[in-house]
Amino acid sequence: MREAIGDVWDNLVDEIEERGFDHRLVIPGTLAIGVAAIVVVATLFSLGASLVFDEPSSSSNVLDLSFNEAVFMPRAEECIDEGNGQDSPEFAIGYEPSLAMDSAGNLFITAHKDLRWGGTGTPLGPILGGPFDFWYACEEGEDTTWDYWASWLWKSNDGGLTWGAGDNFEPTPGNHLMANYLAGGSECLGDEGDIAVDGEDVVYYLDTTLEDNWWHKFLDGGNTYEGGICDRMNTMAADDRPWVAAQGDGIVHYLGNSGASPPECSGDVGRYWYYHSENGGDSFSQCYAMPGGWSTIAAEADGTYVYVAQESSDGGSGNVIVRISDDYGRGTGPSPSDGTWQEPVSVGPRNGNCPEGYPVIETNEVGTVAVIWADCPDGGTGPWDMRIALSYDRGINWSEWEITPFERGMNMYPFVSISDNDVISVAFYGLDFDQNGSEDGYTAGKEWFLYAGALQAPQANDSWDFSIADPAPLHTVTSYEESNGDTHALHDFFETVISADGSRLGIAYQQNIGLHPFEDDEEQRYIKFVSVNISGIFDVESDFAIDGAVDSTFASDGFAVTDSERSLFCSPPVVQTWNSITLRSVPARRFC
Repeated sequence: MREAIGDVWDNLVDEIEERGFDHRLVIPGTLAIGVAAIVVVATLFSLGASLVFDEPSSSSNVLDLSFNEAVFMPRAEECIDEGNGQDSPEFAIGYEPSLAMDSAGNLFITAHKDLRWGGTGTPLGPILGGPFDFWYACEEGEDTTWDYWASWLWKSNDGGLTWGAGDNFEPTPGNHLMANYLAGGSECLGDEGDIAVDGEDVVYYLDTTLEDNWWHKFLDGGNTYEGGICDRMNTMAADDRPWVAAQGDGIVHYLGNSGASPPECSGDVGRYWYYHSENGGDSFSQCYAMPGGWSTIAAEADGTYVYVAQESSDGGSGNVIVRISDDYGRGTGPSPSDGTWQEPVSVGPRNGNCPEGYPVIETNEVGTVAVIWADCPDGGTGPWDMRIALSYDRGINWSEWEITPFERGMNMYPFVSISDNDVISVAFYGLDFDQNGSEDGYTAGKEWFLYAGALQAPQANDSWDFSIADPAPLHTVTSYEESNGDTHALHDFFETVISADGSRLGIAYQQNIGLHPFEDDEEQRYIKFVSVNISGIFDVESDFAIDGAVDSTFASDGFAVTDSERSLFCSPPVVQTWNSITLRSVPARRFC
């Protein structure tokens, strides 16, 4: 039997290479010997499972998602104030959550605080043209919704069941003008932040004060605070939204959003500025602009590759571009002549310049890279489109297609995560115009929900089966929002993480509940987390052995030929059509 298989294999390899394909892809397609291969393989597969062929439009690699009960991020018990105007004073007020996970499954969330909750005034009131007032943290009788001066920072060591503050982030009573920044990390004033984890499970938390940033480092799943208190970055001239990635042993990438050129940088001009550290954020170098619009960054935790996704221009329609470094981002600028950054590649169109449609990039440890973004060719109030670009070879080759979830609707802030076995999850804030049988568009009374879906090893034109991840609506469109075309109630972004084996997904997101006591036409903003169990994942180490039974979950997705001695399926998944039947290869790059 194995000799016969070997003969078929050799013939397939010869024919595929003659036609210019990678021989590692077993794609009968239109090959002259395709029929013989199918017969042989079908015979073998009958030993363990039936052979099934997909129609070209199907996506049988859709995975099953089971959503657990969502939880709100807590406040410290001693900081709860029943009279501060919150509908739910035991929960934290905030928005725009960032989420990270280490290799042990420990989870970390930070979020923007609602700094206006203390009333209409601020300590900077006279400078900003408003009334003077104190900002209080954890002070009984004061209108506050936060427990310490830094941005929110929660950790969970049980998979998201329970949450508490990271080490050194205990409640910090007092007002802003009396805060002692030398007393502890929780008193380092912050506005919003980002979190990254390197290959050694060191957690890096960057918290911006707008004019600069504080760095915090944690070990032991967030239970040990590492480094000096209030380590100042001393770089940015101004920063609106920081993005952080980390890899290896202390290599940290910082992408800062500044409208002004940082004084220590080159004379470049751009929205985003790249900084590089190889000592765990103790010092940074390589400050230069990455020209383009809104950007995000991702890095292999244990590899050498770093990726930046950007809008090709800062405003207006254009393309989504990706910058790639294969050497930890080292160099002196984002071009081949200036270091290890390659020339940017265009991965897809960006139509309509959605106000909240910037591209998000993610990668895994086996070379898969995904970029996802929203398009609004019909204007800011929709209907919107959603697009994804995918590479299985670290950005050499790309597939790009539309994965719009609704016939008519809005899909805001799409976020993508990738496991090491190529389970790719997509989540977004969605508003279906057709909900409740409606035939109009963005109108008062319609509800936003959190949606999520996942595929394993998707390929061009595969579609996701999206489900509502939290039955509670995130926000209901108001008459004010309808009349003003205001789509910003859920703010700028949220984030997801996925386990290395693809079986667990985590989502940190925002839900609006109750009217805001100090702001007109606004609501109270709460941070929530939901964990998701993913099933139906095939195991490439057992499901693809020619001398063993083939798992039915894979057989239903097409067929493949491999054996235990050959490293097959190391290239992107590819579809070929033979006599109107679609045959699909699936990557198993753990063998490569």
